[in-house]
Amino acid sequence: MKKSILLVLLYLLIQTLAEGIFALLISQWWEGNMETAMVVALLAADIIMAGILIQKGYVSDSRLTHPTTVSFIGWTLVAGISAIFISDFIASITDFLPNWLESTFSNIEGSWLGILAIAIIGPILEEMLFRGAVTSELLKSYNPQKAILFSALIFGIFHINPAQVLNAFLLGLLLAWLFYKTHSLIPGILIHILNNSLSIYFTRTYPEADTLADIMGSAPYYICLALAVLLVVASIWQLDKKKG
Repeated sequence: MKKSILLVLLYLLIQTLAEGIFALLISQWWEGNMETAMVVALLAADIIMAGILIQKGYVSDSRLTHPTTVSFIGWTLVAGISAIFISDFIASITDFLPNWLESTFSNIEGSWLGILAIAIIGPILEEMLFRGAVTSELLKSYNPQKAILFSALIFGIFHINPAQVLNAFLLGLLLAWLFYKTHSLIPGILIHILNNSLSIYFTRTYPEADTLADIMGSAPYYICLALAVLLVVASIWQLDKKKG
């Protein structure tokens, strides 16, 4: 547990230092804005942390290229899309929680570089860190159930923003279980990229909508929600029977 927490704290420290350095560069020598500095800092922190994880052996070739069947990937995507829909519902019933980072994400998503950082680079790095490193370390010390639970808790708390913590925890359960099941980062990376990309798409395409219900209408939304719950259960059942 201690090593897992230290890895996350190291990443947060690298992020903080990178943001400070690029903010200084912006204010002193570079004619840019703070949103650009934040995006570049996030990318720099991700690259540095990825290098550390690779150097420490947490991201072996086998974890990035571990064979996964077409059927397994298919059910992984079904589970991911269904979980994302359920996450939207959870967000709608917990909208009383403060969203401290709403304006920050809105600014970052305003550029293609920011979209790249949030939708692609960030998910890949977080899977390397939270599944490839954190979950791996926890599995060495705890049984799978506890390791998956602790991994999800750390992933949820890492997001800090109250509006994101619960959904991050629940998604973290699925991602950690998939990593334990397959010993591969590929399923988690696919779901994580899908989750972040869809979030950006709906935010930019329907800026006035708070949830998918505002876009779809109540009746279709709740029908799809019930279907999503059934598909999550079915996909996890199918995945549990298969070898990744």
